[in-house]
Amino acid sequence: MKFYFAFVIALCAFFSSASTLPNFPFVAVTGQSSKQVAPDKAKLSFRISTFHQSSEVANAQLTQSANKVFALLKANGIADKQITAFELDKSEKRKRDDNYNELEILGYDLNRRFEVEISDLTRYPALMQQLYATDYVHELNTSFDTSTRDEVETALIGAAAAQAKKKAEQMAEGLGVKIHSVFAFNDNGSFDRFFATFGTGESITVSGAMMADRAAGAQQVFIPQSIEISKTVNVIYKITP
Repeated sequence: MKFYFAFVIALCAFFSSASTLPNFPFVAVTGQSSKQVAPDKAKLSFRISTFHQSSEVANAQLTQSANKVFALLKANGIADKQITAFELDKSEKRKRDDNYNELEILGYDLNRRFEVEISDLTRYPALMQQLYATDYVHELNTSFDTSTRDEVETALIGAAAAQAKKKAEQMAEGLGVKIHSVFAFNDNGSFDRFFATFGTGESITVSGAMMADRAAGAQQVFIPQSIEISKTVNVIYKITP
């Protein structure tokens, strides 16, 4: 687990009522904590898109492709409750003249977005290979996550807060004052808006180290060895002489 911190200290004896700053002496500090975690689940999103002069044909093509995708998902252990199908979108495409005036209809675009929750990553490479080979399937995108995220985030918040407190105590000791109590905390990485919003910040990024399914064929499919989860906590402490 890695820790980073930064600090800004401000001492104030009096502020006008129009000021956004607290009207008491304070110290403001930032603590950040991050951890590399192996992913064990993923969310896959993609679109099925078709185009044809006939709406009926375009719809039939989309339905046929969707049925094939559903069969692939079922064969890879994906239950119906893990699949979300969004509303079908239909638009017409028209011919335009040199002045961009719309003329006759050339055909109809139909597309539908899907999201799939994948709980068994061992099935992910094969599933992706099959989807790559399926007609009309576009914009495949995967985000990886961990089922232990809540526990990891709780620990990271505690670690980030502890680092912020330690830095505040060090600064207070150096200035000959004492930490009194917590006034507020927020999730903003900058102190420019520190006094407007309060909470905790989080991020999840995929690390550069990857595992590849070498037997998957020409189109390689990768699963990250780890994802980075981080938490940032900014805290304002009241101080006393």
